[in-house]
Amino acid sequence: MIERLYEALALPPSCRLGKRIFKKLLEENAALTVTDRKALRDDLDVLTWAYTLKPSTVPIQPYQDSEREYLEIALLQADLKARKRVGRLAEVIHRAIPYPVILVFSHDGDVLVSLAHKRFSQAEKGAVVADDFLVTNWIALADPSPVQQAFIASLRFADLPQTHFYALYSAWADRLVALACADLSGAYRLETALERRGQRRARLAECRALEARIQGIRTKIRKETQFNRQVELNTQIKQLERELRDAVAHL
Repeated sequence: MIERLYEALALPPSCRLGKRIFKKLLEENAALTVTDRKALRDDLDVLTWAYTLKPSTVPIQPYQDSEREYLEIALLQADLKARKRVGRLAEVIHRAIPYPVILVFSHDGDVLVSLAHKRFSQAEKGAVVADDFLVTNWIALADPSPVQQAFIASLRFADLPQTHFYALYSAWADRLVALACADLSGAYRLETALERRGQRRARLAECRALEARIQGIRTKIRKETQFNRQVELNTQIKQLERELRDAVAHL
């Protein structure tokens, strides 16, 4: 089933690698908590370096500035035994690998895609850190929604900027942002202007923060025993829901 996603990406055959990555590599290259180790042991089945994009496999230039160095892009496939800690696993894998990764999780015919930009560490010379983590919802490849179909169709390698690896990876990241916005608005739409893309990410972060506040208040209501306080909290939710609708309208 995951081949449907790879067919949509349409990466050049020269990029296919199919090399297994052993969990020991992740354990050696990332600072892991007890929970992280449990996730690796219990949730991750097989991790495969499925494709490698570098100057010897695609005619794309490396990129480097004072903040980051994008010499290649790896597409990793993580076959899961369980989905419970997929978000945590995504962070572990991104932080263990020093170059940009397209991470595709697979479980029971569904996929979830994660990206994270990399930059030089300000605290440790020569180290690379991951930030700006992006994670999609699970996508049923056998029956994707119209929004998900539009997202998958927009991933095609030949349609993306190929001046250098940072431009290419950023284009894929923009598509994950567009999907996250579409999950709220119902319409999949890509931003073209760099300034508007930055503004869109800020608005999406605002929506996520509003959702978290609403969920937090709903949790309080379930525990609240005083009727007047329940009414007050419900009023707060209605106000936040209005703010969320307004924010979503501008995604």
